[in-house]
Amino acid sequence: MEQFYLKCLFPSILFLIAFPPLTPAAQTATPTVLVAIIARNAEITLPFVLGGLEQQDYPADKLHIWIRTDCNADNTTSLLLKWTSMVRKTYAKVDFYESECWRPNEKNLFHADDERRQHVQSRRDDALDYGRTAGLDFVLFLDSNAFLVEPSTITDLVASKRLIIAPFLPSLNKYGNFWCNVTEQNRYIWSQDCSHVFEFESIGLFDVALVHSAVLIDIKFPETARIRFASDLTVPSRRHQKLLLETSRAGLKMTLTNVKQYGYCLPSLPAGSVFQNQADAVRNLQLEILVGGGELPRSRHIPLEHEDLDTLDFDHIYLINLDRRPERRVRLEKSFSVLGLEVERIQAVDGRNLDLDFLKGMGVKMLDGYSDPYRHRPMTMGEYGCFLSHYAIWRDVVDKGYEKVLIFEDDIRFEHFFRQRMATIWRDIARLNLDWDLIYLGRKRLVDESEPFVRKSRALVHVGYSYWTLSYMLSNAGAQKLLKGEPLMKMIPVDEYLPVMFNRHPNDTWNAAFPERDVVAFSVYPLLVYPSHYTGDVGYISDTEQSEVPLMDAESSIAPGGDRSKDSVHDEL
Repeated sequence: MEQFYLKCLFPSILFLIAFPPLTPAAQTATPTVLVAIIARNAEITLPFVLGGLEQQDYPADKLHIWIRTDCNADNTTSLLLKWTSMVRKTYAKVDFYESECWRPNEKNLFHADDERRQHVQSRRDDALDYGRTAGLDFVLFLDSNAFLVEPSTITDLVASKRLIIAPFLPSLNKYGNFWCNVTEQNRYIWSQDCSHVFEFESIGLFDVALVHSAVLIDIKFPETARIRFASDLTVPSRRHQKLLLETSRAGLKMTLTNVKQYGYCLPSLPAGSVFQNQADAVRNLQLEILVGGGELPRSRHIPLEHEDLDTLDFDHIYLINLDRRPERRVRLEKSFSVLGLEVERIQAVDGRNLDLDFLKGMGVKMLDGYSDPYRHRPMTMGEYGCFLSHYAIWRDVVDKGYEKVLIFEDDIRFEHFFRQRMATIWRDIARLNLDWDLIYLGRKRLVDESEPFVRKSRALVHVGYSYWTLSYMLSNAGAQKLLKGEPLMKMIPVDEYLPVMFNRHPNDTWNAAFPERDVVAFSVYPLLVYPSHYTGDVGYISDTEQSEVPLMDAESSIAPGGDRSKDSVHDEL
């Protein structure tokens, strides 16, 4: 999946062009903004919606909060009651109202049919009327699936001097809060015209067919006076039909800005979705944002209720992390918190701290004749440290009698629905009574390797020669077999050693050094873990490749083997 987070910094001149500084007169009369939120069954998303609002740098005494809710099957109402009571003195005014559920037998938690959509649009019209009657300048419609992360969002939107403008809020799978084009009948039409906006290849303000989810409307101007959301037609109308019609009649343009990474949004959930689907969608989005170094701000007035952490039916879960990579540790700890995992961080052996005397003292010696198949060099100190880090975990598994463990390196990102897919893996293992020693969750598969599915499974494959040790499951028997190979005395990189030990390595010379190659290995399919960064990405660092080659191995001969291109290999530790 493509990462959607902003990858570069933009010249300050671009920002000044897009959002010119306010004149002294304008600064003394800061415009007033009504923030309108219509929420239903939003207990899971509201803490982040409100958290993004709380961190806005726009003067709080110029913000009026208007919230409406009804027909909730969760704790949305109580959450909003608590939040509004806590912020009532912060903002210029806080107006919260829960109306009686007009459809008491409503069974669909999220999907909006024509009747529900018309009801919500009518509430939006109520917000417009409220703002105009109160003599306010702007209305910011903030949906309960829109998360602001940039503190200057409202400030920038107001300063843009556009009548209808939205910050670009990307999401997963090429979804965003705007329509690039519409048909003559005002229907959404997919096109490539705005791909440059999605990818932040073009930065600025763009006229688009429709903006939604987080929209600022200047209600002072006559041109916007006729804007309405609810349709007055007797026949059911399509989504956004009235807004598109009225803006077209008035000759108004809708504008999208992506000058900054303003935030993110969630697509509407399909019919039949339940609260778990909503929680999964938020979790997937949180994990992707963390990969980019960001985070969804949570309301300080709605503390996180910590659920009991677990280990996904493993006896223990390990994270290998270098002391000098604290940023990775922090990101992974936040990711584990989102996933509800209890994980022990293991201090990785740092190749920078290794020397010849230390290696000799441990009885460590590179396999005679080993040479990296691609770069034609001996093992680096980083590769020694990486191997020793994994080796320490294998020893710990055996010493403590763990039957099954999970191991993560720290340069990873999680695939969506990680917990659910792990549950599927365990069900297949139990149903098939599968005998296993090692199961990859994350690796680099070689395209020319045949890897058939395990019989009667669509989640497990027979693993072939692979690179990388991003993440793998390991049994006690598997750990014992890896230790029995006595790899310290004939060391090769750990992601070469594992394929040797499950007897799928193409290098017969290396295989011969380990006569008992009986590890029973598989891989999940599709993979559950991928590298967080690849070679060439912003933020890519390799602690194995970019490290010293010890002099003791400088005369090693070149051994045959497969292509081990490190230009496409992740940071192995």
